[in-house]
Amino acid sequence: MVVIDVDPGSEICEPEVPMSPPVPGRAVARPRTNRSGAPPAPHPVPHPAPRRRSHEWRPLAGAALLDRLRITGRPRPEPDPQFVVTLRHGLEQGLVADEPGETHTDSRTGVDHLGDVDPSVVPPLVVTKDRLNRVLACEAHHAAAEFGDRAYTTALACGAIIDVLFRQLVTVGSIDDPVADGLSALSVDDSQRDLVSWIRRLPHPARDELFAEVERQAGGLIRRWPTLDPGWMPRTQEAMRVRLAGGAVELSARVDLAIGRPVEDRASVAIVEVKSGTRRVEHRADLHFYALIESLRNPAPPFVVATYYSRTGELDVDPVSGELLVAAARRTLAGIRSLRQLAAGAEPRRTPSGLCGSCAALPECDPGRRHTGVADGGPVRDQVPR
Repeated sequence: MVVIDVDPGSEICEPEVPMSPPVPGRAVARPRTNRSGAPPAPHPVPHPAPRRRSHEWRPLAGAALLDRLRITGRPRPEPDPQFVVTLRHGLEQGLVADEPGETHTDSRTGVDHLGDVDPSVVPPLVVTKDRLNRVLACEAHHAAAEFGDRAYTTALACGAIIDVLFRQLVTVGSIDDPVADGLSALSVDDSQRDLVSWIRRLPHPARDELFAEVERQAGGLIRRWPTLDPGWMPRTQEAMRVRLAGGAVELSARVDLAIGRPVEDRASVAIVEVKSGTRRVEHRADLHFYALIESLRNPAPPFVVATYYSRTGELDVDPVSGELLVAAARRTLAGIRSLRQLAAGAEPRRTPSGLCGSCAALPECDPGRRHTGVADGGPVRDQVPR
């Protein structure tokens, strides 16, 4: 992974000027006195010169940002249809091993299937990045989040607004009023209307703070994000889906930005995810999941996946390789197995993690309460680290 957030560098101090030693044979001047005979007040000792930075990190902008996406320093992966077949085969073989049903072999690919599934009768198990992250962190947390009420936060609201503003900037080329434009775009999305209502009901201080952060991050996007040539086919909020095991499982993603025309003879697509918060370890796994889906659905894999942090202007770039895709396939298979077991009625396993503090199941979860330091029978919300 190539991290563009370079170290700001060491700080260089101005060299101190040494005191000249006394010259032999030369008289040393006595300190002068004032009219009262007392020595004058000593001159103030000068403070050391301010330290200077050798260089300061600044977010990439314009052509430099675009070049960082396009030029990874590594050769682009070659399209390899057999490698893609092997990836799919490994995923589907792992699913078949979990399902002791009658299988058949596809004579064209040699891949075993459970048999085609009619989605009108048996809906596929839809696997998203969020479901993978939750179930691999803690199955009980996934179950609580999957069937509980959605909890809104100002961080979630900021991310939703920045997402639609980024889309507007790429497709329209401008943002007039970040708050008004963002709320207007969310209001026409049925899935986001409850969030808009929640934002409008926020107390004034919290709402003002949210809107100020939205305007700050939107200003950074406007200053730094390059204009994309229409010939690169920039696509925002592009849906990607791949079905496995005859339709029993569907890998699903929606990427903030895909750049480049998919072609058969070379890797030509870059995928960018925009985040309004701070770096989190699962952000890389999200991108690798996107790369896996794109590799399974198109002749050539993407050549790079990247995360752009609108809060700071940082850009994390990850060149795609065969090793990356294999690791993503293994992680995805592990998540699918857990999701299928839970869907079949298995008792969710409880694994303490950083998600415990925000988990709806915490009041009834002994491992989570111990992990967060919540005493038995005590209040949860007041004792959960924030």
